[in-house]
Amino acid sequence: MKPSIIHSIVVCLAAFTLPFMVACSSREESLPDNVTEAALYLNIATIEQTRANTVELPDNEKMKSVRVVILHAADGTVEHNRHFSLEGAQAQKTILLKVRPNEKKKIFLFANEESVSTIEGVTVESENQTLTAFFNCYTEGMSGFEAAVNNLYFAPDYSNGNPIPMSSIYKIDFPEKGNFDGTFYIVRIATKFTCRFKNFRSDAVTVNSISVSDIANDSYLMAHKQNPTMKFTEEDNSISELFWIDWLKKVSDESQEHPEDKTLADKRGWIMDYDIPESAVQVPTGQTNLKLSVPKANNTDVNQEQGTLYTFYLPESKDLIEPTETYGEQRYKMTLGLTDEHDEQKSFNFAFDNLKALFRNTNAVIDIIMYDRKVVVDVIPYSEVVLEPEFGL
Repeated sequence: MKPSIIHSIVVCLAAFTLPFMVACSSREESLPDNVTEAALYLNIATIEQTRANTVELPDNEKMKSVRVVILHAADGTVEHNRHFSLEGAQAQKTILLKVRPNEKKKIFLFANEESVSTIEGVTVESENQTLTAFFNCYTEGMSGFEAAVNNLYFAPDYSNGNPIPMSSIYKIDFPEKGNFDGTFYIVRIATKFTCRFKNFRSDAVTVNSISVSDIANDSYLMAHKQNPTMKFTEEDNSISELFWIDWLKKVSDESQEHPEDKTLADKRGWIMDYDIPESAVQVPTGQTNLKLSVPKANNTDVNQEQGTLYTFYLPESKDLIEPTETYGEQRYKMTLGLTDEHDEQKSFNFAFDNLKALFRNTNAVIDIIMYDRKVVVDVIPYSEVVLEPEFGL
């Protein structure tokens, strides 16, 4: 099924912001000199931003390169296909392009395409099957890009700090006169798990392995969410219908304000109406040969103990409770391999009873509390661990 993930943005005439926006961009084009061209200002940002600007996102969750593909919506032909190499890893980038005014446009945004070495679902007329080679096949005036990119999938590789691929699509209605200035969020093609180990045993424990089941081995480049909107209950109890990327952004901001709120996910809801590649195989996936030492806790209060953190990333997945259904609630479990203080290897299995979907950009904090006679696991969906700068990442 062809995904419907297009968002309409209200045009903002922003002549008073032009000097500032131009100064922010290192690869901007000159302003148009005639009425057949206008300026499109793209403020491209990751959904997760630092909390109070005190903690930086890890570099692999930032953008090291950006590609902008703009289509004339009427006929689907390419107006722009531009690649921008960034100076270091950035969570935000402003780009200025000259475009044709007075028409609807589709804007495709991609980050970190260099991390995708092999693509599937499309045929690339090139000596290799990289994502960059696919993009380079589409020049100005060509058609067919949207259908091709929606079919594209790949096997993500999040190892060794590889920059995580990201994507999004927007639809704008460009005015007949004036320019367009908008913020466009780009979505991480990965789910993020942060394990917070707290050891209340008599001595240090070594974590040997962590796996989650069942996880897909392939991911679509573009999100295949069926309904382009999500409902959001505002503070005054009114219901807003938000484009799903804006919904992700709002929920992300809220979770950063309340990082320990375990009820937030069920309160806000889950994105479940999405597809993964038909060829994807779902198997237990995770980290092996970790040899992560978790020292004995310094604080007797479990809520005050900082613990030892370990973060890993997994592909978007869909392990349905009812396999015969197309969409619905999902279930996942974790297997943990440990070597205890007596040098004995042990394995523990835990069901995530409140992790009901693994759509892209999902964040989950997993508290793993180790006692002498038991291990307790508590999952906080939508959340991220808050670290003060001295603790590092």
